[in-house]
Amino acid sequence: MTQKKLVEDTVTLHRFIALYCEQKHDGQLKSAKVLHVSFENAIPYELSYHLCEACENTLLYSYERLQNCPHVEKPSCRKCPNPCYEKSMWKKIAGIMMYSGMRLGLTKIRKLFSK
Repeated sequence: MTQKKLVEDTVTLHRFIALYCEQKHDGQLKSAKVLHVSFENAIPYELSYHLCEACENTLLYSYERLQNCPHVEKPSCRKCPNPCYEKSMWKKIAGIMMYSGMRLGLTKIRKLFSK
């Protein structure tokens, strides 16, 4: 995996988790933090996030798995021959992705029709 791909996947993952957290955990205490997305000797990318503790743990777990992905050309986790997520976390991430993906897709469609 390249630095660019790692950053893109981490930013996408953050967007999904942030939307989920905003809509599902709105009343919970959220902390502002920065994740330094780094790959080998490349300059780190700083990703600021504002999540509740549960969603922060999910983001950090997923980032760790992305960082340690053994594939040069990373497949989608659903199609991966040897998944690195624990089953319970995979289900949790899949639920977040389904929830947020639907809402992000609808937002794009709404923007198309509003133009």
